[in-house]
Amino acid sequence: MRRHRLGLASFIASALVVLASAPARAQTPPFTPVSTGLYGNAYTTFQANTPLKRPGGDTRYVSPFYQYLDVSAVDPKHNLSLNGFLRAHEVANGDVATFDVYNGYVDYQSTAKTFQVRAGRQILTEGTNFTLLDGAVIKGKPTNGVELVAYGGYQHDDLQPYPERPDDSYGIFGAKLRTSRLLGSLMSIGYEGTSPNDRSPRHLLDVSFNRVVPHTDFADFYTRLELDIAEANPAFFNAGFGFSVAKPLYLNVEYDTYKPDKNRDAFLQDRIFDVFSLSRLQEARLGMTYHFARYLEVSTSYSFATYDRLDGESSNGNIWKLGFAWSFLRQLGLSAFNGLYLIEGRGRDRAIGVNCGVSEEILRGLQVHAMFAFANFHSITGKDGDAYSYIFGTEYLVVRNVSLLAEVEVNRNPDFAHDVRGNFGFSYYFSRS
Repeated sequence: MRRHRLGLASFIASALVVLASAPARAQTPPFTPVSTGLYGNAYTTFQANTPLKRPGGDTRYVSPFYQYLDVSAVDPKHNLSLNGFLRAHEVANGDVATFDVYNGYVDYQSTAKTFQVRAGRQILTEGTNFTLLDGAVIKGKPTNGVELVAYGGYQHDDLQPYPERPDDSYGIFGAKLRTSRLLGSLMSIGYEGTSPNDRSPRHLLDVSFNRVVPHTDFADFYTRLELDIAEANPAFFNAGFGFSVAKPLYLNVEYDTYKPDKNRDAFLQDRIFDVFSLSRLQEARLGMTYHFARYLEVSTSYSFATYDRLDGESSNGNIWKLGFAWSFLRQLGLSAFNGLYLIEGRGRDRAIGVNCGVSEEILRGLQVHAMFAFANFHSITGKDGDAYSYIFGTEYLVVRNVSLLAEVEVNRNPDFAHDVRGNFGFSYYFSRS
């Protein structure tokens, strides 16, 4: 975990995604091209009057532009594809301008889908943590139910997109074996090594196990261990058991323990609760998911955690979460993420919040959406108070592949008592085959 103090905006942003919030407006579903060609999406967005808090305490208003381009060239006949995902960022009345490359790779898969190699800049999802890698990933399936993965590359600080760049530069390499042929389970074992420029190398062993309990079709057991080999220390351990009490009701019991790592982004189970923990966090969690009907699902969980703020000083806290999703009358309903949470620890640190969204296609090609978020916090970022956020907007499909977005966003928090901004976007989906 990075040791700098989280700002108010960072905390609020984390608070609003505790239950994996998704945008209320509809997303274009992915598709797999079946013919040789060029496919992609160009998206431009403009934000009016975005406030920034200056070191002197006054507020400066800027108007940033963002230009995104996601383009793929595909040759299904030869099992080849190329992808580039680029972002240009410019502040109209400021001195900030960046050009970032998130993806830039070539991908080859054998006809039988038993071998794949992807080389270039890419998001590494096969390692211990998600990493933006300049390198290659190789996957092979030597037999049914067995997969081998190997990867290697480098993450250079000066070449990473801002502000997502890491704290330093490092090389990374690893390998993983996955199989579904042993004990009727899905198992994996992997090794990952990192070689930072100015620190000693790291060596991690990652083992996971997931299986259905024998002679049942309603229960499963799962566990994962991330072991720091040099220190013989479990950097992360998770174990859980889930079962269906009745057909629509699913319960699960879990235990986590992890050690936030000041030298790299650690694997964190809860983004808010880690604010309280500087050393070791242990958490026991009871969860429940109930499918009331086709259009309504409710999920809730309670966690009790012990955590170390400073060496030799431990405390405990509680986390309650409640989320529900429903949809009826076509697209109308509280969609994607809706829920509330209450987090308290050490008697002083506390957060409570709610987030919800609604969307509806009122005319053919015209969709309206609204989102609301609220958080109340105490002693977490050095500030106490309430934070509100409202978004009202429309998305209109002008012609077949062109859509327009217009939103009004209103924010109220201890930093910005008056924050009203407009979000405007233009999106173009293209294909040439």
